[in-house]
Amino acid sequence: MTCRRDDLMDGKRILLLGAYSMEVVECGGVLCKNARAGGVSHAAILFAGEQMRRDLSRCADILGVSLEFLDMDAGTVLPTREEKLRLVETIRRFRPDIILTQDPDHCAGDLDPGRRPVMSLVLEAVALAGRPYALDELSGLEPCPCPAIYYITPDHPNCLVDIQDVWVEKCAAMDALETQLIHFGGPCSPEEEALRARLVPGWAELSTPLERGRAWKRAMDLAYYLYPGATGHHRTTLAEQYRREGCFELDRLPV
Repeated sequence: MTCRRDDLMDGKRILLLGAYSMEVVECGGVLCKNARAGGVSHAAILFAGEQMRRDLSRCADILGVSLEFLDMDAGTVLPTREEKLRLVETIRRFRPDIILTQDPDHCAGDLDPGRRPVMSLVLEAVALAGRPYALDELSGLEPCPCPAIYYITPDHPNCLVDIQDVWVEKCAAMDALETQLIHFGGPCSPEEEALRARLVPGWAELSTPLERGRAWKRAMDLAYYLYPGATGHHRTTLAEQYRREGCFELDRLPV
């Protein structure tokens, strides 16, 4: 891929292959900015219960993202032929310019069920989608090589995307994931309670797990997305971090 200014400015076809719903928000800045630029941002989520689907539909509307659910089971998912075909079909049908997915290094130590087998499944499906694989079973869907893969929330990022202009939308999208926020607002130790009271204004007045979860997650997110610029080594103030698979191929060195 040759990187020109037009490549950076124009809207693209961006596909998120996500294990869980919160990944839509984790890369929500990029998805929202792309939709605003005239691109198409689409998320295909492998695991989501009924309530989470309702929450995620509200979240996707805020970000301008189209959405589909792949109906897989986090406890039993494997890179079988049937599951590979489901993802290959999704990729070929959407025909993305960019695929976003979880970071292979990060997910290796993540104890959420399904993350490790999903990583193998996703990368295998991306590889197969661009080859003459299962053409009879996926009639009418031609091979679709993907020019670029970016890993979200990586342990070792190599690029940042400034999200100042869509920060309000990103926060509102997170607020819509009420099922997830209730988890963040659950009981905690006295030490953790005292820490939250110091860091979140008005913490003592928040009474429900949803209120507490929303306030605590907002504080965590602000710290996380401020971090790249807060070190003083980057010019972004609020930024999503990504790691591109492979090298950037450039016509010239960008500033």
